[in-house]
Amino acid sequence: MFLTAFPLLAALLTRDPVLISGITIATKLPWLLFSLFTGAISDRMDRRRLMIGADVTRCAIVATLAATIVTDHSNIWVLYACAFSLGICETLHTNCAQGILPDLIAPDQLMVANARFTSAQVTSAQFVGPSLGVILFNTASALPFAANAITFAGSAALIKAIPNVHGVEAPTTRLRDDMLDGLKFLRDNPVLRRLTAILTILNFFYFAAAALLVLYTSDLLHSGELTFTALSVGAALGTVASRFLVGPLSRRLESSGIITFALWVWAISSIGIAFTSSSYVAVASYILLGVGNGLWTIINTTLRQQLTPARMLGRMNAAFRTVSWGVVPFGAAFGGIAARYMGLRGPFIVFAVVMVGSAVFSRLILKPLSKDAIGTTVHT
Repeated sequence: MFLTAFPLLAALLTRDPVLISGITIATKLPWLLFSLFTGAISDRMDRRRLMIGADVTRCAIVATLAATIVTDHSNIWVLYACAFSLGICETLHTNCAQGILPDLIAPDQLMVANARFTSAQVTSAQFVGPSLGVILFNTASALPFAANAITFAGSAALIKAIPNVHGVEAPTTRLRDDMLDGLKFLRDNPVLRRLTAILTILNFFYFAAAALLVLYTSDLLHSGELTFTALSVGAALGTVASRFLVGPLSRRLESSGIITFALWVWAISSIGIAFTSSSYVAVASYILLGVGNGLWTIINTTLRQQLTPARMLGRMNAAFRTVSWGVVPFGAAFGGIAARYMGLRGPFIVFAVVMVGSAVFSRLILKPLSKDAIGTTVHT
C-alpha cells in the first residue's frame, strides 16, 4: 500500500523532482550499504526468525509514520528516514526469502515455484495494494500506513508457520570474509556476472524515470491519482500474466531466448511510455513492461538458485542485489537532475533508448548465457 502512499504523500509536501526522487533514493540506498551484511547473516542464522524480525520492525516503522501524520509532524525528512529504515529491513527479508525457497522446493520445481511466488507477490504488492493505498490515502493520509502495520504483523505470523528446514551450522569463518565470498562467487561465475551487469544497467535508467512517476502522471499525462494507480496495477497485471507465458516459452526457448524476448517487450513498452501523452497508451505500455519484468524475474531468479550452492544463496543474492540494486539511488538522482535540466520527459526518453539498444544487441549481451555455459556451472 505504501508503494503509492509514499509518493502521494511526498507530492503533498513538495513538487521538486529532486526531492521526490529522494524517496526512491532513500528506499534503495540500503541495498548498496547493507545487502552484503544481511546476506551473510541470512546464511549464518535461522532465516525464518530473521524474516519475522524484519516484518515486526517494518510494522513498527509504518505505524510510527502513521502517528506522525495524524499528529501533523510529518515532513519530507521523516519520509526519507522511514523509507531508508524500511529499505534496510527489505534487504534482510528478501535475501532470506530467496535463500529459503530452494530448501522448501524440489530442484525441478523451482521455475514453477518462482513463477507462483512472483505472481502472488506482485498481485498483492502492486495489484491489490496500490489500489487500496490510494483509496485509503484519499480517506485519510495516515490510513494506508496504519493498514500496512497490520499486514506486516500478519506476514510475521504467516512466516512463523513455515517449516524450519534451514539447518544452521556454527559459523567457522569471519563475517567480513562471508560478505566478500558472495562478491567473489558472483565475479567468478560468467552467467551470474552477466545477469548482474544487465540488471545493473537497466535498473539505473529505469529508476531514473520511475522515481518521477507521480509527476509524469500529473504533468505529462495530465491525469490524477486514478491513472497513477492504474500504471502500477497495469505493470502488476502484466507481471502476473507472465506466469502463464513462461511455461510455453521455456518449452520452445532456452533461458537466453526468454530473456531476449523480455528485453524486446521492455523496449516496445518503454517507447510507448516515453513518447505518449495518453493515459490509455501509458497504462497499456506499463502492462507490457510488467510482462517483461515478470519473465526476467522468473528466469533470473531460477538461474541464480540453480547456479548457486544452498549454503551460498544468501551471500550470492546479497552481492547480486548490492550491485544491481545499489545503483538505483544514483539512477533516481540522475533522473531528478535530468528532469530539471532536460524536462520531465527526458529521463523516460533516455530509458527507452537504453532498452531499445539492449534488445537490439541482446544476442551479443546474452552470449555467456548459452545452454552449454549454464549446464557446466549448475550446482545441484
